[in-house]
Amino acid sequence: MNPDDLNICLELGSPEAIKGAVESGMGVSIISRSIIDKELKLKTLAALQLDPPLNRAFSFVRQRQKFRVTVMEELLEFAQAYFKKNE
Repeated sequence: MNPDDLNICLELGSPEAIKGAVESGMGVSIISRSIIDKELKLKTLAALQLDPPLNRAFSFVRQRQKFRVTVMEELLEFAQAYFKKNE
């Protein structure tokens, strides 16, 4: 499908607004599965597999500091290990 063929009539600024619009029947959306885990369990939203699947880059942004906070380093290490395992 050509993106120019899409009828985009609404742009929303937050995942909660997107979920609410889809739940109320205003349309469909492409959104990260992790954002809709609760709604999938409650069966207020349904997920469809995309073929081919969409993948995107994930980045951490942090303030440049003279010192490193241990919890930030642990979070970064956890995320890197998680994404490496789930590639």
